[in-house]
Amino acid sequence: MATIKKVRKIRRINYFKISMAVFLFAIISFVMSNLFLRSYQTTLSLKTQNTIAQVNRLSAENEALEVEIAQLSNYDRIIAFAKEEGLTLVQGNVISIKDGE
Repeated sequence: MATIKKVRKIRRINYFKISMAVFLFAIISFVMSNLFLRSYQTTLSLKTQNTIAQVNRLSAENEALEVEIAQLSNYDRIIAFAKEEGLTLVQGNVISIKDGE
């Protein structure tokens, strides 16, 4: 009887298929990251615009409050309120304080 020889097939690595899979993965990764970064950039831009608008609004509000404080702390107005309450000004009891002291 004849002996049967087993022929072992050597599996060769198909480098082309591997390189195509890596290339496709790289393209998909690039597209996904590009979309993510653009959407993230848009979100940051909107947040920046909202913050700038809020800063401008608060600056205008602060300026309006400073004007109101200046009007309310007017010397003549304070003296008028004091006279309505029956208070008098004694010059010897007046102490002046400058800004920063």
